[in-house]
Amino acid sequence: MFKGRYDHAARLGLYFLIAAILLAGAAVPDAPRTFQVLTFAAMLAALGMTGSRLARRLVPDFGPASHGVAAFSFAVGIAVVPATWLGQIGWLRPAPFLAWTAVAFLLSRLLPVRGPAEEGPVPATSAARSARLDLVLIMAAGLAVALAGLDDMDRLRWAPAGMHGFDDTSYHLSEVATWIRSGDLRMIRFSMGDPSTPFYPVLGEVASWVLIAPFRDSDVAARWTQLFFSLASFLAVAAIARRLGLSRRSAALAAIAYAGIYHVFPILAVAAGNDPATAFFTLAGVDAAIALARRPRLGTTVTAGAALGLLLATKYIGVLFAPMILAMLALAVWIERRRRERHESAERPPARRLAALAALLAVTLALAGGYTYLRNAATTGNPIFPAPVSIAGVEILPGWWGVSTADRAHEPEYRIDVWHFLTRSSKLFGGYFPFTLLPAALLAPLLALWRRRWLTAMTFLLAIVFFLEFLYLMQDHRDIRYFLPAIALAAVAFAWLLEMGGPRVARPVRGLLLAWIAFQEVRRVGETGAAHLAAAVAVLLAGWLVEIAWRRGQRRAQAPAGPWIAWAAAILVAALAPALAWGVDRYQAVKLEGQPAAAALERLTGPRGARVAYAGYNQPYHFFGSRFQNDLQIVPRNRSVDAQYYRWGARLANPYVEGSYSRWKEILDDLGVEWVVTVRTPWEDPEHRWVSKRTSDFALAYQDSEVEIWRVIDSAAPAGSAR
Repeated sequence: MFKGRYDHAARLGLYFLIAAILLAGAAVPDAPRTFQVLTFAAMLAALGMTGSRLARRLVPDFGPASHGVAAFSFAVGIAVVPATWLGQIGWLRPAPFLAWTAVAFLLSRLLPVRGPAEEGPVPATSAARSARLDLVLIMAAGLAVALAGLDDMDRLRWAPAGMHGFDDTSYHLSEVATWIRSGDLRMIRFSMGDPSTPFYPVLGEVASWVLIAPFRDSDVAARWTQLFFSLASFLAVAAIARRLGLSRRSAALAAIAYAGIYHVFPILAVAAGNDPATAFFTLAGVDAAIALARRPRLGTTVTAGAALGLLLATKYIGVLFAPMILAMLALAVWIERRRRERHESAERPPARRLAALAALLAVTLALAGGYTYLRNAATTGNPIFPAPVSIAGVEILPGWWGVSTADRAHEPEYRIDVWHFLTRSSKLFGGYFPFTLLPAALLAPLLALWRRRWLTAMTFLLAIVFFLEFLYLMQDHRDIRYFLPAIALAAVAFAWLLEMGGPRVARPVRGLLLAWIAFQEVRRVGETGAAHLAAAVAVLLAGWLVEIAWRRGQRRAQAPAGPWIAWAAAILVAALAPALAWGVDRYQAVKLEGQPAAAALERLTGPRGARVAYAGYNQPYHFFGSRFQNDLQIVPRNRSVDAQYYRWGARLANPYVEGSYSRWKEILDDLGVEWVVTVRTPWEDPEHRWVSKRTSDFALAYQDSEVEIWRVIDSAAPAGSAR
């Protein structure tokens, strides 16, 4: 009795501590860096615990892996959807967001829930050497993948955003920096490059803003926004495998086979884009759809709708992927209903209830993912603008010419040799894909159909469908990032095929693949043979030790730990906070050392920042300053000044059609611009020509082979300040 009281008091204390830190972080904008680190940890804890609470309320029968996937989906939704609407009303500031997070966290504690679902008895892992070796290899391969990822992140620990991704420092983070300055969701429009980016869904960018909010002036976490989604994707792969009846070892194999592709992890993971997020929500939608098809219920419907809605909110590719998942769901429900009709004793859900669940699914999907499409529809008349919408060759909703796949089919990015791409692109797929995951993606649906496992077959067919959509409905065929969910499902298909072959086939093949993955990951650590050997020994030893700990934990009935582990974690974070704060400050001090022009602007503008006009390339992010202290703008050249940003109700006129110098200079003066940054490229904008010929208005302050920085003479603009 007393233990129960102590546990309850400890939980309440932990909850109020988390909420208090968040509220204090909201109230104190200039908090010490150590407290910002604590606020960041409290925010992640609050979002994670709120998502988990919702998952336990809505889908209490989900197993651990599926519960984790649902919890992560809800956690992202709880953060990103309200932040999006805060941006719509001009309140996109850390204070209201952190206060909302604290309130949502405390309210979630009031939800009555049942305990987490159990997966059932764990099969005995006795002392069979083959079984133990199998488990050791799983642990070792997983640790090797993690080691390769940690090694890459260690190399990039002081590096600025964009080391692996061109788009990170183009529109992804430049939009975030613009929001930090403005407090709303205005979308930056470039004078050069793809003009479509302002209309794209924004979940990935809002997620990056969320990771900046506790720090206010540092992107130390946001530059790796997709790392969180990548790790959750690996869990989603395992969840789908378990949902289809695979053993935990086969589920682990599927997750490792997906994560072991180096381009998937860590290359795409240490970025601030949206591709791993797109993959995660696709896989989360598949997992929830399988559960919903088997047992249509309210909670599972909300879970599936949230995942698919967040998929649509992440990337336009969701418009292609989500309908395929919904079609699979509808067909699976119909097949299940027909099966139950043949067995009259079996209970089947009434048609009215299914219709109500379908309506709930649509409403949840719209609430989670509808903002961008509603904005585009209200402003342009086309929810997926600038892509035109055509039916049977007739244009229903207008867009821009040159945006559709048919318009871009002649471009080099569209051309593809499918066989060569799938079998020879080792830098993208890794070495084992053509011999394992690729044939499995083709064979598993056929075997599942032959065995009349309809839902399993449809799940595996999605991998083929996603790739065909990539092939015929997407313009860029240079990268695998556009169909990551297909590769993930191929990994599940491979694990499923092995399990269908029985233990005599599964164990040796699984062992060979795991050893291959561990070997190739270890080779990426360090540059010498000694480093590779040390890493291999460390990985094998660690895998063996983890296997021993896992077996002992399975044999021993563990009493619930209560809140004390959480308190221990909180104390550990508090102890590490000063060191982590030092790391943030160190990153802030050196992040621009590899960006000489941005560092020069930092010195010229001083700590308070300045108003800066940027011209010449669609890579402005680093010129916002290391602390977002510069009010950077791409200044219009003509009278369409109100079209400088895209926002709800904005005009679609092109503000960068070349006008006169006098008009551009007039706009500079009206905006109070103090510095002009021009980037020299073969597609040079007119600003460089204008400023270089008018030395009475501009003075050259910095120059290198690519960038020039000009001071506006006699500018009366006050210095900008980071908000």
